[in-house]
Amino acid sequence: MQDKMMNKYIAKNHSGSVFTDSELKVIKNGDIDEMISTFFDLNNNYYKKQMQSAFNILNQYMSGDVELESVAYLKEYTGKFVGCQLMDGDIDVFLGIAGDDKDLLCVASAFSQEELQEFDADAYDALCELINVMNGAYATRLSGEERIELSLHPPVFYTNTSIKAEVGLYIVTFSMNKHKFNLLMAADDKIKLTA
Repeated sequence: MQDKMMNKYIAKNHSGSVFTDSELKVIKNGDIDEMISTFFDLNNNYYKKQMQSAFNILNQYMSGDVELESVAYLKEYTGKFVGCQLMDGDIDVFLGIAGDDKDLLCVASAFSQEELQEFDADAYDALCELINVMNGAYATRLSGEERIELSLHPPVFYTNTSIKAEVGLYIVTFSMNKHKFNLLMAADDKIKLTA
């Protein structure tokens, strides 16, 4: 999945006209951590590890149809339907999945590996578990590599929600089977949600 997930985005957004030998080696190896370190200019090391953790989980659990469309860094995001989880402790962390009901139903179906027909308790549980797994991988990584301790709060869902960051948050847009969804990521930043 990593080849399809990131290669089109990297080719489209590469700053130079030619890839260096080391960049080509990273692409060929397909290691998600190396690809993110090489081709994404992120605000700080926390974001790099957060994106690496999230992408690795998508690679591990989702079908090969997930493709990275865009990455934006904004102070505010408004979404129709947002599932999110906060972590706090040594730093504050926010991770969310946003999109329309049909788009998120597609994500829930791919993650649960069963065709969900409506956005019901099963779809909600699948998205909560996906968020939980991504944040769990990130918290484990920070604990082991940085000695940063975090507590996970239960995932929650909001409709028609505005999310504001003091500094900024990354909005990572993916497409999958003609559906689009966003990952919302903030690390070491204060987040405010309003409906």
